[in-house]
Amino acid sequence: MVFDVESSLLSTIPHTTPSPPIPVVIVIRRYHPGEEPAIWEVYFRSTHETNARDYHSELLDRWAPPDRDMDEWRERLAATNPFVAIVEERIAGMAEVDAAGMIDYFYVHPEFLRRGVGTRLMEEIEAQARRENLPALEAEVSLTAKMFFEALGFQVTEARENVILGHPAPNFSMRKKLEKSPPGSTRIGP
Repeated sequence: MVFDVESSLLSTIPHTTPSPPIPVVIVIRRYHPGEEPAIWEVYFRSTHETNARDYHSELLDRWAPPDRDMDEWRERLAATNPFVAIVEERIAGMAEVDAAGMIDYFYVHPEFLRRGVGTRLMEEIEAQARRENLPALEAEVSLTAKMFFEALGFQVTEARENVILGHPAPNFSMRKKLEKSPPGSTRIGP
């Protein structure tokens, strides 16, 4: 059972309406060398905190080990040149997409969930894909991320019930067809 402190506190205050979320300025850009530790924190914490509700801790440790070789991580980021989302001068999210439109790593720091970070990252990925006239975006998506991707127009093309280290590890191949934008258009989003 998940205990939501904020909801529980609000339910004890009679006739209280929650305030709307504070608007957040989100800047999306490519990563800069030297940001590897901050991007690792996004990946590590998202894997261990956000995905913990759907996957066993042994799997999370395998996917994001606490003793990661940072030279290997630095090489990966230099090769993939991920997008990063900056909020309040912090890296709040990261996403990798290759030239064929395959989204690999796509993570939002747990402290920035449900603030539009993932949506803005996806908007940038879609804008790039449209500029490059890609017909679709594809991703291998965790159970945790499936609903987010569906909300942005991705459809499951294959569901897999994997077992890794003796634990269930479901994931999904997902695809989103991209409509061609008219010349001069800057259409972003689903």
